[in-house]
Amino acid sequence: MSFQKGFFTAIDKVMDGAQNRRVRKKLAGRDYILDRDIVYDEGEPQVCRLDICRLPDEGKYPVMFYLHGGGFVAGDKHYRRALSAFFALLGYLVVNVNYGLGPEYKCPRQHRQLISALNWLEDNAETFNIDLSRLAVGGDSAGAYYASVLACICADNTLQQRIGAFTRLKFGAAVLNCGVYDMNMLMHGNIPFGLGPRVLEDIAGIKQNEMEGYEWNFLCDVPALVNGSFPATFLTYAQKDIFCGGQSEALIAAFKKNGVYYEQFHSRKYADNHCFSLNWSGRAARKNNAYTADFLNRFANGALRK
Repeated sequence: MSFQKGFFTAIDKVMDGAQNRRVRKKLAGRDYILDRDIVYDEGEPQVCRLDICRLPDEGKYPVMFYLHGGGFVAGDKHYRRALSAFFALLGYLVVNVNYGLGPEYKCPRQHRQLISALNWLEDNAETFNIDLSRLAVGGDSAGAYYASVLACICADNTLQQRIGAFTRLKFGAAVLNCGVYDMNMLMHGNIPFGLGPRVLEDIAGIKQNEMEGYEWNFLCDVPALVNGSFPATFLTYAQKDIFCGGQSEALIAAFKKNGVYYEQFHSRKYADNHCFSLNWSGRAARKNNAYTADFLNRFANGALRK
């Protein structure tokens, strides 16, 4: 196991109690349905699996299509159990998705897998009573990269042609948490343990000095892909993020340039750092999660002011 894979795997295991077990106790009395390990692509059944979490409901569900983080090389839907329940208790059907991790899976294989997951969702919309006109995408850290780039791909047929994967679905909202959006910024940032170049090699198979000629370089800069079709977004970030400093600010600049509606909350204290809201405790996390819930409630009810 590489250092970076071990590092991000350890973070998930260490933080599992704060992010999941403690919150799951609070949700224990609430009634929701969880379907685990549904294969969404039979071509890669060990990797391409998702969980569906929802309340019992006779109406059609809005959807939260969620992508976990983990430094592009680690992570699993298992570590977003409480977050899935949180979205489900807002009335959403939550699609909690696994995808291929580096270095075994290289870009753009993950992008194609996620398109397959979306197409599975469309094919099974009637089975799960889904309202595809109320489709949101979310993700944290590396998952926020995949969520944001997927929103761009879904709204642009040219991008779909370039990666060789196609979907008819488009997102109406995005919830992005402490994401990596610009790989070039990641490469040159002051990231602990020099993880930026290591992650690039894991997911792209190239060295830092090979970035300019990289075939899939266009997928490495989400702010450059953003246009006026990008979905309404709630953006969470840590002002003193040790991993993703400046990344969300770059995305906000792209939103402003292209007239994308967004709302944001950011922490200011060093202690409220990368993906702080997933820990649920503390003033910043509580405020952020309340604002996120309000944003998603307004989206589901057609009441977002743009």
